[in-house]
Formats: sequence, structure tokens, C-alpha cells
Amino acid sequence: MMFKKIFFGLSALALFTACTDDYTDWAKPQQNAEVAAKTVEWSVSAAQQAAIALDNVEGETVKLLNVSLPEGASVDAINVKLTADGANYPDYNITADGEGYVSLADLQKATTEMFTVEAVERTFAALVSADVLVKGLEGNAAIHLEQAVPSLTIIPQKPKFAPFIYFIGATDGWAVADQKLASPAGDGNYTGFCYVADPNGWGIAFKFQRVSGSWDNEINAGTFTTKTGVTGDNNIEVAEEGVYYFEVNLAKNSISATKVDCMGIIGDFNGWGGDAVMTWNPAEFCYEATGAGVNANGWKFRVNNDWAINLGGNDDAEPSAKISDLVANGKNLGVVGNTIKLYPTRKTSDKIYCTVE
Repeated sequence: MMFKKIFFGLSALALFTACTDDYTDWAKPQQNAEVAAKTVEWSVSAAQQAAIALDNVEGETVKLLNVSLPEGASVDAINVKLTADGANYPDYNITADGEGYVSLADLQKATTEMFTVEAVERTFAALVSADVLVKGLEGNAAIHLEQAVPSLTIIPQKPKFAPFIYFIGATDGWAVADQKLASPAGDGNYTGFCYVADPNGWGIAFKFQRVSGSWDNEINAGTFTTKTGVTGDNNIEVAEEGVYYFEVNLAKNSISATKVDCMGIIGDFNGWGGDAVMTWNPAEFCYEATGAGVNANGWKFRVNNDWAINLGGNDDAEPSAKISDLVANGKNLGVVGNTIKLYPTRKTSDKIYCTVE
């Protein structure tokens, strides 16, 4: 337990000893500021040595600090300045009551805004400060006290994410949100393809909605602390029109956009040695290839002549002329045909799919 002693003034009046007639003017307002040599001992420490898991907290408040004050002293509010190692972590201030309790919502917000919303253990240092009301035998005085608490460990609440987020922007006149990214694991990591265009000359910009058609809690450029391939402060912007592969991680507040310069088909039919290039059809929101001649010995889709982004079959999907569930790094496809259409944006389905004829 840590202690801090703060001494004021030059005279020798003890705070909690009996007063004599020599000090009968102490309670007068003009004399209070001159009361001196008062020693206030207090201690503040972490309420728990182990991590506080916010998912396990019952009620709306959390016991964050143990606070000990001497008899005759009281405090209503304690400021807790949280800090963390690392240049990317801003300081954050929350308020505790006199018993060391803080709002659960405030602590969750502090933890996630300083770091990310991943439910992993976070450790803070804290500078605790307060104006303590000291009650003497002949009057009261407010004394400002500070103390460092070196280690507070918090595990924020596990984020709860919907299965999709919805693209909305200039492509459809900011009126339709039917392209979507998916987070199959429910972990806030959304991936998928969206067609970004500017048919009305409004700028190549967009946002994401958590519920299609609702602007409540929108996902804009300000949501992200890490941006790759996009710019913007409010609207999210890209440099040019086209289809992009997005990775939006709402658990880590990051977004990455890779422009699809080439959507290709590669497989046994071409010796796994090159890509049959597909053409984007903006009217149907699909890529098309004719005369590809894919065979039953296996083939896949890949982006920009590279395996970093590729699509194959879901193990649970049955082979047919319509491959209804394409997934990243999926298995080789075995449907035979010459005309292939790939629908990557989930505009008309919750899944990425293709047709083969």
C-alpha cells in the first residue's frame, strides 16, 4: 500500500489534536488558507491484484480502487488519469467516487478508446488525484492530494458484432446499402469485395452501416486508427473507381483496401501457370469470362495474379452449376464449363458465389 504525505504552511497546528484559545480564529474564512502544518495521510491502491474482467461485472459500477483516508477526512470524487506505454495510446481521464467505484461504461470506453475493442488484458498506470475535505475541530479545509497507482489491469467486455456491415456511398447515390462485408466468426473482422464508383461526380467516397439503411453508429473514416489504401476524415475515400477487396477490423479499428486490377481464374485447365482474366460487368455487379474451359481437375479465383487473395469452395457446399459459397483460401473447384460469372459483392446474396455454364 502506498502513502503520500503533503504538508502545508509554516505554523504547527496539528489537524486532529485539540485546539486552544490561541487558535479560535482558525474557522474564519480569511484564516482557513493560513492553517498550516496539517499532515494528511491517505492511500490508494488497485482494488484487485488480478485483472478485472468487465464481462463478469454485475451492475453498473466497478470497484477499481481501494481508498483509505484518515478520520475526519472525506472525498466525493477522485480523478483517475489512465496512461499506457506506447506513443499510440492517449491518456484518458475517468472519475471514481469516494469509495473507488467507477462507471462500468466509462471504464469500458476508456479501455477500448486507449487500445482497441479486443477482449484482451490491458494494463494501465494511473495518477489519482482528489480534493479532500478535511474536518478540523474548528473548521474545514480542502486539500489537493495526488498519488500514483502503478498497475491497473482490465479485460474489456468482449465485443459483439453483427454478421455483416453494409457499404453505402456514391456508387449507388448514397441511397442503397446492399453490398456487404461479412464476419463469419463474429469477431469484428469483416472481409469482402465492394464496387466503388462515382456515377454522379460526387467523389469516390463511401461509408459502412451496421444496419442497412440506418445511419445510427455509422462506420466512417474516423472509426479507424489504421488505414491502408484509403483516406478521408469522415467519408472513406479511395484513389480511383473499381472493385476493392476490403478488410475492416472493428476489433482493432483498422481498414485495408486492395484494388482488384485483375480478377483471374487459374487451375489445371491452364497448368496453374497463369490467369484467365475476367471482365467486370458493372450492370450485373459481376466478373465474367468466356471460353475459359475450366475442368474437373481443379481451379480457383485469385486477385492481381497473386495467391494472397483467392477464392475457392466451402467444404460444405455441394458442387453444381451455381457454386453458392466461395470463401477465402477455399478448396479447389471442380465444376466444368466455359462461361463463368463471379458475384463477389454479396449484393444479391449473403455469400460470394459464381455460375458456370
